[in-house]
Amino acid sequence: MSVNSPRVAMITGGNSGIGFATASKLAAHGFHVIMASRNQQTSAQAIARMHARHPHASVESIPLDLASFASVRQCAAAFQAKGYPLHVLINNAGGSIPGKQARFTADGFELTFGTNHLGHFLFTNLLLDNLTRSAPARVITVSSQLHIPGYAGGKPPDFDYDNLKGEKYYDANVFYRNSKLANMWFTYELQRRLTGTGVTSNAVCPGFVPAAIAERRTSLADRFLYKQILARMPFARSLEQASTSYMVAATDPDLEGVGGKFIVDGKERRSSEESYDEQKARRLWDSSWAWCGVGAIDL
Repeated sequence: MSVNSPRVAMITGGNSGIGFATASKLAAHGFHVIMASRNQQTSAQAIARMHARHPHASVESIPLDLASFASVRQCAAAFQAKGYPLHVLINNAGGSIPGKQARFTADGFELTFGTNHLGHFLFTNLLLDNLTRSAPARVITVSSQLHIPGYAGGKPPDFDYDNLKGEKYYDANVFYRNSKLANMWFTYELQRRLTGTGVTSNAVCPGFVPAAIAERRTSLADRFLYKQILARMPFARSLEQASTSYMVAATDPDLEGVGGKFIVDGKERRSSEESYDEQKARRLWDSSWAWCGVGAIDL
């Protein structure tokens, strides 16, 4: 298959929720869009929905399970075999894994941290050569303001390297915040390493999006709660609003060549003080590099 569009965007988890809303906008914006998603049946349905809205949309899907390093490598290899350029990579998939006990990825890492951070860390590094050869290009990683201590009254992250697998205790909310802080460290450290390549790295917070959460709930009561009640709260964001923030990061001309930013509601915001700690960011990078078993990559 050849790509008629001069621009290619790949988004993880692009078959539902904010990812699908963003993928649809990218296609309407003229991108050839690749959904890197775990459920290929859902992806096929999403592509059919997109074509119903935009008959000329250029879109396809590649299997990706971020909770498996083998799947991440297979997805990157499948993309590279197509010979496409890559102008925008949106690290969107993930979320919070509920429960009182830790669950684990195929490689033995706590599932929230492993999916939200490690899977995307490996995926991005495997695609860096594609991005740099396609420059100017952009990497956008989805984080959350919940990594900021005290935001929305929540507990601050507790990034304890001796408890990343729940060895001492497990709290789903803390582990989610840890993963979002890791996303910020990754974003900023990646930007420092990309200096001079023509590729930028920014983070986005989509806000609280009840419609996206409702899609992942199986209980009718939960779906009603998120779609009909919480969606009306003043702090809630619609899929349209959340995907607009993604599109600002992906396409705004003012961000051409500009990286190391945290974008909330389409505008630059300051992230937590801890997120700017370069020593901690480097430690996480080096640890993630070892955990993922990434080979030598020259920028």
